[in-house]
Amino acid sequence: MKSFFKECCSDAWLDLIESSKQNVSILKNEVVFRSGEKAKGIFEIVKGKVKVTANDKLDNEVLLRLAGNNSILGHRGIGGDWKYHVTATALEDTTLVFIPRSTFEILAQTNPKFSYKLLTLFAEDLRYSEEKFLHLPVVNRIANAILLNYRAFGMNQKTKQLNYTLSRQDMANAAITTYESTVRAIAELKNKKIIGINKKSIIINDLKALEQFGTK
Repeated sequence: MKSFFKECCSDAWLDLIESSKQNVSILKNEVVFRSGEKAKGIFEIVKGKVKVTANDKLDNEVLLRLAGNNSILGHRGIGGDWKYHVTATALEDTTLVFIPRSTFEILAQTNPKFSYKLLTLFAEDLRYSEEKFLHLPVVNRIANAILLNYRAFGMNQKTKQLNYTLSRQDMANAAITTYESTVRAIAELKNKKIIGINKKSIIINDLKALEQFGTK
């Protein structure tokens, strides 16, 4: 997967980014940015894994997005009051590049290819937020959480084990349910032989069945 910026920026634009970027290192469980903070720019993940969360009206954490290598973060803080309305937390030690707001604004205003790619990212985020499938039983929502995990971080093609498995609590937050219900749903998917378990890691035995289960 190519860098977000390299996919839509010429060498001249990349030189501009290079001249203004800052390298950032975040340890596992540290916050990249927090909801309510002033948005001073956007980030691109060089190497690592990050979860993006927000709190609902009852102050429960909801997992909105997972981001891996070459993904960007902080775009939800663009425009308006220029504040981050979500929180990004490292799932493992992560290296990022920070692009300041001034550089971002030049890119967004004068580079149509960059603006279009950013627009498609907003559309994907919006579609996922609209497709929370809250009308579905918990087990189906957990299937969707596993698919979210798989699509963000992939799996070992030989063993079918996820390259990184979310904690059970993070899966619960993605499916908007409880930890206990998540454990039961995972056990049900395992009994159906759709997934397997290796310690705390998940193995996808039947991806097609998991996708069908997730959209019922």
